[in-house]
Amino acid sequence: MNLKITRLTYAIGLFLLLLVAGLGCNNLLPPEPDRLGYQYFPLTLGEFRIYRVKVINYNLDGTTDTLNYQLKEVVADTSTLGTEISYRLDRFRRTDATQPWVIDSVWSARVNTYQAIVVENNIPIIKLSFPLMENRRWDGNAMNALDFDEFKIKNLDFTYQMDGTDYPNSLEMFMDDLLDPNKITNDDFHLEIFSKGIGLIHKLDTVKQYCNPGKCQETGVIEQGKVVDQKLLQIGNEN
Repeated sequence: MNLKITRLTYAIGLFLLLLVAGLGCNNLLPPEPDRLGYQYFPLTLGEFRIYRVKVINYNLDGTTDTLNYQLKEVVADTSTLGTEISYRLDRFRRTDATQPWVIDSVWSARVNTYQAIVVENNIPIIKLSFPLMENRRWDGNAMNALDFDEFKIKNLDFTYQMDGTDYPNSLEMFMDDLLDPNKITNDDFHLEIFSKGIGLIHKLDTVKQYCNPGKCQETGVIEQGKVVDQKLLQIGNEN
């Protein structure tokens, strides 16, 4: 009898120990979405972001054209795509705050267990791959017919400074198809910064073709190209 009681007491004690340990682990681990990184790509109906966009065109005749405008992206509606919810993104454009918004394009975005996908001009692009971690790489064009394009998370949960504002818990995702440090051939560079709870705050597209050294006396002379710099100005909700 004493042996049975001892075994029963041991079993109950072991169960309580494992239960307490399990509760302790649950307290230490954040909720599942936090660990995966979904908060870097929030999608909420009525939510909008306004960006300042600067476009520089480098022309073959040696001149440059600069265009400045504002871009507003609104999460306008939802629909079902298989088992996923797709969010319609209405995109508006204006020269500055004194002008009315004019519709520019309609994109869509969705998030599943493994990916954040944006359909840009009918082309699906995998913007983020979950769970998020530094140096994670994936093919951003895996869902379309374009060539392989490696996306990479370079920095995660760092403070990004932009125009005097700090954005803690930011993520740096970039594509580096060809970045020529010697400025001899061409640059093809794409950078996107996401901030937790906000989404995209900065996007930089750089495509430059440099003048051949045999043709130009100086290196680093841009023969043709385009730079698009998009920075967050304001966020809000229209509901």
